[in-house]
Amino acid sequence: MCKRLMIAATAFLLSVSAFSSVGAGEPVSVESLLNEMVDRYAVARYPEADFRLKQHSSYNRASKTPDDPEGWFNNKDNNTNDKHDSFIRIEENNGQKEWVLMDHQGPGAIVRTWMPWRNPKNGGAGINMKIYLDGSDEPALEGNMLGMFDGTGIIPYPFAHPSLRSSVNFFPIPYAKSCKVTTDKMPFFYIFTFREYDESTPIKTFTMDDFEAARGLTETTGKALLNPVASGAGEPLRFSAKLVSQEEKSIELPAGGASVRELTVKLGSYENLDVTRQVILKMEFDGKETVWCPIGDFFGSGIGLNPVQGWYRTVAENGTMSCRWVMPYQKGGKVSLLNLSGAPVDAELEVKTGEWAWDDRSMYFHAGWRGQYPVPTRPYSDWNYVALKGRGVYVGDTLTIMNPVARWWGEGDEKIWVDGEGFPSLFGTGTEDYYAYSWGGQSTDFYEHPFHAQPMAYKYNKLNRKTAENERNSMGYSVETRSRSLDTMPFGSSLKLDMEVWSWTDCDMGYGVGAYWYGFVDTTSNRKPEPEEVLNVPPLPDMDGVAPEAATTPFKGAVEIAPKLVVSKPDTIVLKPQDLKKMKLKGAWNSGNHLLFRNARIGDGIEIRIPAASPVAEKLTLHATKSKDFGILRISVNGKPAGVDVDLYAAKPVPSGAIELGAFDPVDSAYVLRIELVGVNSKSKGTFFGLDCVTLVEAK
Repeated sequence: MCKRLMIAATAFLLSVSAFSSVGAGEPVSVESLLNEMVDRYAVARYPEADFRLKQHSSYNRASKTPDDPEGWFNNKDNNTNDKHDSFIRIEENNGQKEWVLMDHQGPGAIVRTWMPWRNPKNGGAGINMKIYLDGSDEPALEGNMLGMFDGTGIIPYPFAHPSLRSSVNFFPIPYAKSCKVTTDKMPFFYIFTFREYDESTPIKTFTMDDFEAARGLTETTGKALLNPVASGAGEPLRFSAKLVSQEEKSIELPAGGASVRELTVKLGSYENLDVTRQVILKMEFDGKETVWCPIGDFFGSGIGLNPVQGWYRTVAENGTMSCRWVMPYQKGGKVSLLNLSGAPVDAELEVKTGEWAWDDRSMYFHAGWRGQYPVPTRPYSDWNYVALKGRGVYVGDTLTIMNPVARWWGEGDEKIWVDGEGFPSLFGTGTEDYYAYSWGGQSTDFYEHPFHAQPMAYKYNKLNRKTAENERNSMGYSVETRSRSLDTMPFGSSLKLDMEVWSWTDCDMGYGVGAYWYGFVDTTSNRKPEPEEVLNVPPLPDMDGVAPEAATTPFKGAVEIAPKLVVSKPDTIVLKPQDLKKMKLKGAWNSGNHLLFRNARIGDGIEIRIPAASPVAEKLTLHATKSKDFGILRISVNGKPAGVDVDLYAAKPVPSGAIELGAFDPVDSAYVLRIELVGVNSKSKGTFFGLDCVTLVEAK
């Protein structure tokens, strides 16, 4: 975190009421959007200047329909060579090629951008980016693709920041007619999230003069974001009690029109990690229950106590959890804690309320929860966060997963449909990208920002930071949280948010999500109380044993060769999986078996598709079997020769040992191995061959 802009909260108590968002007839501008960014009252009212959130990203263009799972779940969401097309088009400007990443016609505002490092060790992109507004031939902003938005360039922290191995920006860039973003080289991954306003909305287009004029407001807004306080809050209502199992205790809110301004929960002990999943926050406004959510998933802590600070929520190191979403009501309400943990729990609840003038844009606050264990990672699937009907605004979520293996779990893209559209207007590039970081398998450290955070990953949180930079292990619980400000999502009739379940490993994971939104009295959701599922806490794997990724083994990062990976072969070749353990053979194979290829003839070739473990180049090593009737193989990877011919003859069955193929860039998130039988040893009695696995290690 950039400490030069941080000051002690005791020295900075800024009332958010000093900020006001755009009013009727006033143009949307840099200043109005900066004010809106920290206006919690505005979020509780349906936007007066209505808009829909849209997104242009490097999602895979083969993803067209769920009816085609191979394309829908294609993981190649980036560009690494001239065959890739995860961008809009290529233009030529004054003899210079420009790759178009975003092209929006109509009034709007960029409100969030995300771009990752090109590799996990070095953030430098060496790519120049230009942002053209309102059809101008001259860019309004130009600079290094990463440096412009990582907090080291013109946009200051905390609006622009590096997150974990990423460049992320929330500084608003409004435009009246159009916005086009280009780069002078092929882009890697990218996401541009923007508001699309009604055509009649007045917009004051971003200029550098306006940027300079708003420097004072920019600094004030940044300080407010880093030192969040609730404004307009009255005297607290509170209770402190020992809740026995199944007991519920409530605070009645003041009668008449008012709003919750701050909500605080603290438990006596967090020694049992499950307690944050099994103590439930319930809220009722004007006779309707709108909140049913485990406290960990509501405040952003996940399973266990994981301190974190954001603009809307804070989890303190002493266990105090607080929330600053404004929650209005007309007549009355109730806030409750319900203990489902099976043991007594000491709990404190405090609520502060303030005035509220209810109008036709005022909305009720909602929070729902969904949990599931086990969640199979094969076949790939879309896992629903929430589906909403009616009118409202989506404002955030917290995802807690349990990963039973060390290998990375979060390649899945978000897909968000708004108002019944046929294709999601927000289609992402990865779960970690949605939560504003990158290189998930290695970025297993704590980080926080006013609008997103990773409070927990593997063994690490704010109280136990990661020290081994190159450690790769995403086993156990990971907690990802995002609260929206300028990137809230209004909807007029419906909203559905799905996240792909896309792990590199075929395994059973655990998923739990808290989702937050505002809605009108007739807005409904598919989230209902799940008292049984909160007791189904996904069990942790052995976190103290030797993690698979860290184990000393020749099969680290192995992909077992199985019939389903064989994408091409002559009809005469027969595939036969063999259990080598039952055959009592000596030597080490990855999982004790291999795939035997029978009846091959010289000149025959087969193709095997190996899923990539990373979007960058990897070193591939083949493990096979030698035997008395095996032949000589020639191997290529993605059409390129790989090593020398391999003679698999041996007097008796033995492991081949490591057959190094070399380093290759993945193509469409995979490596296609072509294996051709080119001859036989003079001592061999046949033309069979047996293949064990391929290991993938990031190329140095």
